[in-house]
Amino acid sequence: MSMIELQVRYFQDSTPTNVSCREENFVRRQIKMPLTLAQTALVLVDVWNVHFIESWIERAKKITKDSIVPILETVRKCESNGERITIVHAPSPPVAAHFDQSIVLGQISNWPKSESDAWPPTKFRNRSGEYKIYRGPRSQPPGISVHWEKLADQLSISEEIIVKPEDEVIATGQQLHQLLAEKGIFHLIYVGFATNWCVLGRDYGIRSMASRGYNTILLREATTGVEFPDTLDDSLTTEIAIREVEQQYGFSASNYDFFQACQSVIKE
Repeated sequence: MSMIELQVRYFQDSTPTNVSCREENFVRRQIKMPLTLAQTALVLVDVWNVHFIESWIERAKKITKDSIVPILETVRKCESNGERITIVHAPSPPVAAHFDQSIVLGQISNWPKSESDAWPPTKFRNRSGEYKIYRGPRSQPPGISVHWEKLADQLSISEEIIVKPEDEVIATGQQLHQLLAEKGIFHLIYVGFATNWCVLGRDYGIRSMASRGYNTILLREATTGVEFPDTLDDSLTTEIAIREVEQQYGFSASNYDFFQACQSVIKE
């Protein structure tokens, strides 16, 4: 089977036996990881054309053009003996529905499955009526809908990204899981946005897919998180999200190392 060998990084909260196991002694480590082409997928998370946070979408558009597009082009060339890395676009359910090749696989049905699944009550889950005060932070005044309402009809995949007929488009984590099972894929290489929101938290994101047993790898320069005013200058929120991946859910890799790994196949 054809494969690439990718240098990946992780952050282990442990130390060698001869070093005191203290936080100040934790270090990042690197290993070479063989990834069989046919068992690997590139997952593009929420690579959108618009967003209600103006400063963030400016940054994301630049990363899409300068980083994600070259990665996508490289993956399309990375083929050997009829084997290739599967390309999966995961742009959220409303956006996925607009693509002809969006796969409609089995959905989770018959909910609730037990009495405990019906708790909390529907009105509380919806934060309606007397429970309105408990709405989440994004629904508290002024809310984000005041900005999203102006963009809802425009939302799609970035114009920089070409979705080809041979690509896959999924809407949910369950669809991604079933697609990977059908294709025999173990390894998921993630790019896209936003690192600390959707790349980590979507049901097709790193936390969810790692919990299903997949090997997850985030390309560090092909993502950016939503920052706070005091983290914006040094992208600290993005860095912490990357560290969370490296410490708990999988690995990260640089774009350079990914390109180098693919070149060994492309040159064959």
